[in-house]
Amino acid sequence: MSNTQQSEKTVRDFLEIVRSGKDPERAAEFMSESVKANQLNSEHQEVIMRTPANYSEHVKDFIKMYGNYKLEITELIANGDKVYARWEQLGKQMTDIDNFKATELPVTIINHATFRISKGKIVEYWIATDRKGTELQLQANEKLSESQQPKSVPYSDAVKSGDNLYISGQLGLNHTTGKFNEGDFESEAKQAMDNIGLILNKQGLTFNNLVNVTIYLTNMGNYNTINKIYSTYFQSNFPARICIAVKELPRKGNIEIAAVANFKK
Repeated sequence: MSNTQQSEKTVRDFLEIVRSGKDPERAAEFMSESVKANQLNSEHQEVIMRTPANYSEHVKDFIKMYGNYKLEITELIANGDKVYARWEQLGKQMTDIDNFKATELPVTIINHATFRISKGKIVEYWIATDRKGTELQLQANEKLSESQQPKSVPYSDAVKSGDNLYISGQLGLNHTTGKFNEGDFESEAKQAMDNIGLILNKQGLTFNNLVNVTIYLTNMGNYNTINKIYSTYFQSNFPARICIAVKELPRKGNIEIAAVANFKK
């Protein structure tokens, strides 16, 4: 493998494994013990030193702010020990950011950076972010969220008691539109699971923290379909579960999912 190929592989793996949020703890595999990070902000350029542990926490902060986002590498050009990369981070605003209230609405962040590689690890990088584009999205989301605020309902999405988080039944409603997505049962089921995921993310939890799940179906003919969809949301042991057939659900939904998560699991 040539020097250029090795440099490209290091950066690609770093972005796909660490920066993507899939496994931030593996940062040391791709970063040297001390990395010079050049922050290219037009009004105030600065240089900070990052360690693998520090960068891992940096990525975890992104996950808290934007949930389990998706990262897409849109360009990757390598030449010797230098690699230019451009990527898009597609997530949802899960917390207050720069005085903008959390909306759980989509936010796409565009970054581009040049990395310098030595002995197979990142030793320096220069990075710039489309901060104005991000700000405009946050502004638009805030206005949209305010205009679509639902009427108050006599229950909470989730309640913490001791080490447990009790999550109310979630329909397959899109939180942005307040309506069911167009499509079949699969689309509705995925949205219900995603709604559970949004509540978990707000508490710093994942699906692996779930200890009990209750699924309500208006048609048991969808049992195999929900099992197939459900299994894709877990990376380790499944929680206890019960599936109940019901005559009907609110808003004429086809599925509702309630759950219990444990903070120490």
